[in-house]
Amino acid sequence: MTSPARQLAQDERRKPFGNMRFRLEIDGLQRTGALEVVFPEARVVRLSRKARSIEYGTLSLRRGVTDSGEWFDWWDRSRRSKAPVKRNVAVILLDECGSDINRWTFVGATPVGYLLSNLNALGNEVLIETLELVIADLKASFGSQGASAKKK
Repeated sequence: MTSPARQLAQDERRKPFGNMRFRLEIDGLQRTGALEVVFPEARVVRLSRKARSIEYGTLSLRRGVTDSGEWFDWWDRSRRSKAPVKRNVAVILLDECGSDINRWTFVGATPVGYLLSNLNALGNEVLIETLELVIADLKASFGSQGASAKKK
């Protein structure tokens, strides 16, 4: 028989996590916070009877505009270069205490789009910067693996 405290702990682990606590890490960039992450679709595509490939949609990152030009600079260097700068991007889901729970690592991310929200003299909203990235691969770790995978 399970104790009530143990049962409560098991029930809490089964409860889905919210989508509002997360951290963003981009290799080589210092100021990488985001207010929204739109995950890409990952799809298995059959090329022939036995061969198949994985296709990924774009990863979209959104944040409020600050005095940091890192996202724009990355996009600008990628659009002007014959060999765009590829970086790994990690999205880490946090629990209520701020501990790492799950981690999604997008390997070989390259900027393909940059967008600013509209300016409005009558408005009072935050100016939003969006960076769209193509990715080469996706890795994920969940639960205790997510916390321990921090710098792997």
